Amino acid sequence: MSRKQTNDTILKEPIVWEAYRKTIVHFFPKFNRWLNKIEDKRDPWKIIYPKEYMIWIGMLLFICKLSYRRQIKYLFNTPEFIENINNFSSAFVGTVAHPDTVNYFFSKIPEKNIMRLKKKMIQGMLRSRRLDNYRLSGYYLVVLDGSGHLSFGERRHCEDCLSKTLEGGKTIYYHNIVEAKLVTEFGMVLSMGSEFVNNEGKQSDVQDCELAAAYRLLEKLKTDYPQLKICLLLDSLYANQNIFEIAEKNNWKYIINFKEGSIPTVAGEFRSLLKLEPESKKILKDIEFLQEFNWINDIDHEGHKVNYIKCVEKENSETTTYEWLTNFRIDGNNVDIVANKGGRQRWKIENQGFNMQKNGGYNLEHAYSTNPRAIKNFYLLMQIAHIINQLAEYGSLLKNIQKTFGSIKNIAACLLDELKHFRLQLEFKYDYSFYIKFNSS
Repeated sequence: MSRKQTNDTILKEPIVWEAYRKTIVHFFPKFNRWLNKIEDKRDPWKIIYPKEYMIWIGMLLFICKLSYRRQIKYLFNTPEFIENINNFSSAFVGTVAHPDTVNYFFSKIPEKNIMRLKKKMIQGMLRSRRLDNYRLSGYYLVVLDGSGHLSFGERRHCEDCLSKTLEGGKTIYYHNIVEAKLVTEFGMVLSMGSEFVNNEGKQSDVQDCELAAAYRLLEKLKTDYPQLKICLLLDSLYANQNIFEIAEKNNWKYIINFKEGSIPTVAGEFRSLLKLEPESKKILKDIEFLQEFNWINDIDHEGHKVNYIKCVEKENSETTTYEWLTNFRIDGNNVDIVANKGGRQRWKIENQGFNMQKNGGYNLEHAYSTNPRAIKNFYLLMQIAHIINQLAEYGSLLKNIQKTFGSIKNIAACLLDELKHFRLQLEFKYDYSFYIKFNSS
């Protein structure tokens, strides 16, 4: 079917795809131009599927939450989908790419290209100031944390594999990842940077680890977002001199979940000084909820001044204690804000971030490829798809999600159905006829 015939038979655009189309156009009007600039390492004389086509296929694999690469062959193989993917990528091919062809493409594309695409998306959102309302005292909240990515059991997958010897002498091989994700109070978690924890072919007694990868990632964050005011939300692993120095050097803030065993001297000084400053106390209370805050500023730790917050929370019959280290100066006016709108947001990288990607249809722990480079590219495409999905789901174009679709999970199924059975157009021209607001309720 020719392009003209396709346009003559276009049906009314379905609600889910139209919301996605407008979301991409609204936030990333140069998206296809960015795809065009991606480096293609394939032999130009053997190319059947253009790079824009292949990247769209890779993104839709995760946007539609197909869970396995082979699903491309079975769920994308309709005349309507083929026409749609041609329209999206300005291609003219008559078949959907085989899953192995998709894998080959991403084994040839340097992962820095997909990283750069993700970076441009986040930079575009920051320049448009669409996330300004979700800052803490002018600082964007960025959670840094590591997660398991792939596990290969007792079989070494590649030279980059990490290894661990368990009790009994069994050795397992695996790949991990460290993520920097920008979070909002209403639940959006956007990947700003990704650093793979791997040995890069080094066969030595010293393996790569989460902390080493995190330091590399923080350096890249400063390079990619040099003027951005960042507040790092960290777990107790990061309560150390290096983090304090990095924050001071970059003029960043930090809020670190603190465990007394992390820096015993700081915890001990907090308890001692609290007896001398009983006025450093604030209580928030309603019918079923009580929070009691204590804080001390300027605790010295090897030349660094850190501020300590303790919160004892009572809700119904349960009591929970939270403690944080921060370089925000604390007083009675901001202690609850720094704790609740800052420190308490760190868990979002686990729930809306890693857990969603593991159990919400993205299948984070599945090996979409065995090629080391393709593994990284598929992971980065998953992050891009998650960004686009969140912008659509939290945006104002898909109203009453619960009532219309039953759940967010069903949106991906509806989108896939529309892509398979409707012929659609996609024009990447900024449209001033609508404005997307985030549903922050």
